[in-house]
Amino acid sequence: MANNQLGSCKTCGKEIAKGVKKCPHCGKDQRSFFGRHKILSFIGVLILAGIIGSALGGGEGSSTEDSSATTASAPVKEETVYKVGEVIPADKVEITVTKFEEKDQVGNEFINKEVSEGGTFVAIQYKIKNTSKKPVGMFDYPNVRLVDEEGTEFDADIDASSNYAIETNVDNAKIASDLNPGITVTDTKVFEVSKGSFAAGKWFIKVGDEKVQLK
Repeated sequence: MANNQLGSCKTCGKEIAKGVKKCPHCGKDQRSFFGRHKILSFIGVLILAGIIGSALGGGEGSSTEDSSATTASAPVKEETVYKVGEVIPADKVEITVTKFEEKDQVGNEFINKEVSEGGTFVAIQYKIKNTSKKPVGMFDYPNVRLVDEEGTEFDADIDASSNYAIETNVDNAKIASDLNPGITVTDTKVFEVSKGSFAAGKWFIKVGDEKVQLK
């Protein structure tokens, strides 16, 4: 037998023919692991192929989802800005800012209040109507605040508001009792802010989450 057809046993090292499954001297199997375990090798190849396929598929899916999330943006709700005199629907009630005025003093000849130095009073009158089928109390009304164009909110001046209510004699809002269905009342509020700031920018009355532009 030619030398190129001979090899050595992997275990005992003796000369044996190439391609034999077992060594004729020591009886040890000469095949590789894959040759001895064809079924396990086949299963291993399938598992490895599945892992690679999942990794590639997952990457592509993530890329598609990320691309879709980037390109498909949710529609942005356009903000509604109301005008003085327009009805603002709210939960259980509707609000209508009927008037606003800028003043240096509020009240009458007996009870009054002057604005602080550098400030101005922004006085408003608004109507509240119960649009529900049950009585509603003052805690069911939406908050009413003054807001500048940067979103800074201002609370009402309680003393000035009381004096303005006396001056105008239009405030008949319910305080201790509930507002019955279908009934409309008028309320007033006064806000004290910087006169220069009020003159310079846009200002709004914020009713709940809605805005009424004053100037």
